[in-house]
Amino acid sequence: MKKQTIAILLALFTTGATAQNFEGSTVEDRITHSTGNNEDSIKTAKGYITMFQQAGANKDYADMYIDFQWLKKYAPFAVNGIYTQGPFMFYNLINAEQDPAKKLKYFNEMMELFDLRQKNLDALNSFAKTKSTLGDVLSVKAEYYNWTAPSVLGQKFDLRESYKNFSEAIKMVNEHGGREITGSFLQTFFLVSDAVYKAMPNTMREQYLQDYLDSKDACEKMLQLAKEAQAEGDAERAQKLVATYDAPLAAIEQTFAQSGAADSTQLIAIYTKKFDTYKNDINKLNSSLNLMQQNDCDESDIYYQYAEAAYALEPSFTSAIGLAQKSQKEGQLDKMLEYYNKALELASSDARRGAICLNICNGLTKSKQYTGALTYAEKGIAYNPDLTGKAYLKEANIYTLLGQYQEAIAYCDKAAEADITVSGSATRLKENIKKVQANQAANAAALKAYNDFKARQAAEEAFWKSGAK
Repeated sequence: MKKQTIAILLALFTTGATAQNFEGSTVEDRITHSTGNNEDSIKTAKGYITMFQQAGANKDYADMYIDFQWLKKYAPFAVNGIYTQGPFMFYNLINAEQDPAKKLKYFNEMMELFDLRQKNLDALNSFAKTKSTLGDVLSVKAEYYNWTAPSVLGQKFDLRESYKNFSEAIKMVNEHGGREITGSFLQTFFLVSDAVYKAMPNTMREQYLQDYLDSKDACEKMLQLAKEAQAEGDAERAQKLVATYDAPLAAIEQTFAQSGAADSTQLIAIYTKKFDTYKNDINKLNSSLNLMQQNDCDESDIYYQYAEAAYALEPSFTSAIGLAQKSQKEGQLDKMLEYYNKALELASSDARRGAICLNICNGLTKSKQYTGALTYAEKGIAYNPDLTGKAYLKEANIYTLLGQYQEAIAYCDKAAEADITVSGSATRLKENIKKVQANQAANAAALKAYNDFKARQAAEEAFWKSGAK
């Protein structure tokens, strides 16, 4: 009966004009945009909205699909739920369907819905309470593809297509932000990248390294929202965001650590081969410098060659830091300071100078210049107080390397208190320090027990030898 009603009502409507700005509009306004200013058509469309929402609440996805079809065609800007609830509807229809042809039909419609949401995003955002970015839409699309494509496509499923969807989404999130992006997406993206890398280690290594940096960066950007919430006095939301994104960040770091992709010997070999191809491309040079720096290759000759080539083409703080590290390794401390100061000079703002100070802190830490590293961590705070928590965490790491564990723990606490976004990392470092202390205490106790035993044994031997005489 419902299908018959739809067939009759469709004749009353014509498809709407091009999407527009619906700021301040009502549901009736948006229905009118597509159906015309007709009382019956407005009433009918509102009825389909109600039935669509009710069917979703009742988990009646077959009926929900009928309502969805009507709304998508004749009132595509009526409510955002068409686009936000639609994928979940398709997901359930696909899982419940046994006919492969129908599963594929639902799957294709779901993918088309994501494409349509991308196309209409500005219009949908104009009346949405919560604005979405293209990164949000692409991230949800990537997840739904990853969840459904294997069962729909079977042997035709290509993990590389799933990876492509995730990569596009991550790129958009890093360029334009993503307020709705989930921690599970960030974690799944890197797990997919990890799987592709393991299948093609020789061709995917460099991209896998970049994926690690990108997913980690996106996760940290989302954690930044917790800091904003805390500054606004919303402690509950801040804690919820940390709970949502800190665990995926830890999983990403653990997966990467276990991958073996950051083997410095292999990376040095890769970038040595690529130097002649990259040496006149400033973007490739700077990207390579960042990747080598992040993966403990910044004390290699090839790292210094990239820094020299990049600095000669277009001096930047990235290449200046590389030349500073080269100068430090060669014992030219005055030149090292000259390049570090040049790196700060090339920055466009104090906020950027603060970040560069923390990069310099990293370089000095790796070269075991711990006093200098601590100095630049504090300089970073002076340039940009917003980096206080991150700087304290770096100081905690330095004190850990120095074996000054109580000082390190104190800085872990200070870091967590200053910046909620690093609280998880600070807590994990603190726990690891305590494990080291416990092991040291256990080893000291075991050594004492052994020495006491040897002393008793020696005393007994001396007693019996003395008695035998």
